[in-house]
Amino acid sequence: MKKFTAFTLAFCLSSSLLAHDLWVWGENKDGVFSADLIYVHDFPKPEKIADERTVLFENIKVISNSGESELSQNAENYHFEGEALKDGVYIINAYYKPTPWIQKSDGSWDMNKTRKDTNDAVKYCGVSTMQSKALIKLGDSKDSKIITNPLKRGLEFLPLFDSVDEIKEGNLIKFKLMLNGNSVKNASVYASYGDYATNDMAQAGYAKTDLDGNFEFRPLKKGLWYLKATVKTNSNNKDCEINNDKATIVFEVK
Repeated sequence: MKKFTAFTLAFCLSSSLLAHDLWVWGENKDGVFSADLIYVHDFPKPEKIADERTVLFENIKVISNSGESELSQNAENYHFEGEALKDGVYIINAYYKPTPWIQKSDGSWDMNKTRKDTNDAVKYCGVSTMQSKALIKLGDSKDSKIITNPLKRGLEFLPLFDSVDEIKEGNLIKFKLMLNGNSVKNASVYASYGDYATNDMAQAGYAKTDLDGNFEFRPLKKGLWYLKATVKTNSNNKDCEINNDKATIVFEVK
């Protein structure tokens, strides 16, 4: 199994990783549960989403042992709220719907178009999908097994431990990377935390998944961390040749 540790030096990512990423985080605050879509380069600070892109996102979901519920957008277009959550462990889920993008020969990009939707020369067409999960514990609940339930939709990180209490400074924890319920082998995984850098061009750690899609991670600092990965596959569609799936998972290291 490939080990994944926090590095002390930043490094630059390839240009393919520098597009927007998606994260989600939430908390009980002022009598409600508040969560933000963080669709930016500077984790964990949310920013207003371009108006034409708000339709690409589903409402944030809260997943628990008792079921699933949706939050409602309130005030800023990245901000969602619902009833305050009881003590327990939850998965908070954000999802960017499958969206085709084309890059034309002049370098410009068009959303919701494939090769058949334009007469211009097209360099690239890809269907982009993004998903983020946040693991949140409220109170002293000991039942964390919900975090081991895969969503089986898109790219996702699945914890291979059954208690969020294992997420603590210096502790070795294991994850699996999955695409539509199947393990993803030999995939690059990056890790970082809030305020590590001014944008996500620098990351604190790196690993590759093994042949079973598994890897290990040892956070060396307390705070809000994330893991992220991008997986590109051939769509076998001549009108849009690439499926571009991204995933993040966010958690607090105690």
